[in-house]
Amino acid sequence: MASGGAGKRTLLVSMDPAHNQGDIFCVAPGNTQRKVSRNLYLQEIDTDQWQKRYLEEIRSHIRKTYLYETAFNLQDHFNVLRFSPGLEEYAMAMAFEHVLENSSGMDMIMFDMAPTALSLRFFALPGITLAWLEQLLKLRRLICDKKKIVSRIKLGKREYETKDRVSEKLESLIERHTRLQERLAKGCAVNLVMNPDPLSLAETERIYKRLADIGIGVSCVVINKAGTKGAAPGIPAFAKGLKVTSLPVSGTPLIGMNALTSYAGDQAEALRVFYQDKDRDGTTMRRFSDYFGHE
Repeated sequence: MASGGAGKRTLLVSMDPAHNQGDIFCVAPGNTQRKVSRNLYLQEIDTDQWQKRYLEEIRSHIRKTYLYETAFNLQDHFNVLRFSPGLEEYAMAMAFEHVLENSSGMDMIMFDMAPTALSLRFFALPGITLAWLEQLLKLRRLICDKKKIVSRIKLGKREYETKDRVSEKLESLIERHTRLQERLAKGCAVNLVMNPDPLSLAETERIYKRLADIGIGVSCVVINKAGTKGAAPGIPAFAKGLKVTSLPVSGTPLIGMNALTSYAGDQAEALRVFYQDKDRDGTTMRRFSDYFGHE
């Protein structure tokens, strides 16, 4: 709301399998981008659909690489891949890349992530996968050297080199996950949202440390429901040096554009941390309150 109100074309993407965007904005849920206000668009990722798409990509590659696979009835056993560990994270990664590659008209893309455990596995996925792929590629090259899979073919006076398809696929996957790792580490701003209670504080600090371990920094810490009874005062120790903003409990349910717009206008100062930056020409973005009439 703040980003869209500040004049940026903003896309809010829900990566949480238990979506609630449709309920909050009072719109029909959907897997495609939907415009809900002047500069705000919504999209809910269908994780089941992306898992099927990921499996179909694997199935297609097996067909092309191993022409003999039908003779061994590999297709009959392919369904077991639906239960492979890490499948949900890979599907999320495909959806994440798809959104970035098909949203060039947006000034800002915000991802509402899945629950903590799944999100941390998603962030760690590129590094873990790269370590695995690099070892597989080394092993495959040893096999190719021994079996001389890479060979030269002469057709008349011309000589052609045939390459191992498996090695080519591994190389393309390494390139793909390297790009994803760089996007997560350098091209994204991670904002942690916490409630002001001891359990949430402890969990948020663990998330902060886990992200740091895999080379992903945190841009901002959002203290939700600030000022409630029993809330811990002040800024968490781990957040010293980070941007920190607080949002109080709304007196009315935050459902529908009118309620959301009113709350966003009231909290313009706290929300400014998310959208006030420099445009490409060096000018500062206009204040959110300029659009909602709040000072």
